[in-house]
Amino acid sequence: MLLAAGAMASCNSFEKLLKNNDFALKYREANRYYDMAKYDKAVMLYENILPFYRSTQQEDTVNIRIARSYYYQHDYEMAQYYYEHFSNSFPRSGFLEEAEFMQGMCSYNASHKASLDQTETHGAIQAFNLYLYKHPQGQKADECREKIAELQDKLAEKAYQGAKIYYTTEHYKAAVVALKNCIKAYPDSKYREDMLFLILKSSYLHAENSVSDKQRERYQLTIDEYYSLVSEYPNTKYKSEAERMYKNLLKNTKVTTT
Repeated sequence: MLLAAGAMASCNSFEKLLKNNDFALKYREANRYYDMAKYDKAVMLYENILPFYRSTQQEDTVNIRIARSYYYQHDYEMAQYYYEHFSNSFPRSGFLEEAEFMQGMCSYNASHKASLDQTETHGAIQAFNLYLYKHPQGQKADECREKIAELQDKLAEKAYQGAKIYYTTEHYKAAVVALKNCIKAYPDSKYREDMLFLILKSSYLHAENSVSDKQRERYQLTIDEYYSLVSEYPNTKYKSEAERMYKNLLKNTKVTTT
């Protein structure tokens, strides 16, 4: 009962603060809530006083703290809006570099797993690249590069999984095309070895299931895929299966004489 009464009193006190016309008091209280990590209350106060602090020395501080408060509450959509607004409104602020980096972080944190929509992933990569363009030696430059590589791997994983569908549904020719496009788009992906092997296997099965008058030519092309794999990965984790296919390819392309 006492706890409920205390909570109600606290709520009433905060409501009165919001309605108070003493903007300096609200600013101090907003900073106090912010320092206490009570970002829900801090952001309400900052937004409440924002019109009053326009064209003042504190304006950029109020705006950056609004953005941070939304970010710390994991409201990445609102944080993104305020960080972007900050970048456009305060090009000379000492917080500008932070705001430009955090735009990428908002999209990064909102990015879905590889099997889902990757709009936010693309947005994060774009924002991090823009940060690097503007701040090549910036404090967050290395982190941006790491995040970009991580996000590129996510996009590569999505493309790889999409290409694998052709393989699992036995559309081997389409699988080869899709996988090669994936490698072209993401040449440095951590899935590169897996994709090269699946190209080999798809090409091999495509040749195996071809009509007899086209098999020899397709076996020859598959040998090229084998060399593509082992030239890059001599000790590939797929070595046993790759060698088995290679022996069959040699046998099937061997010229017999009478």
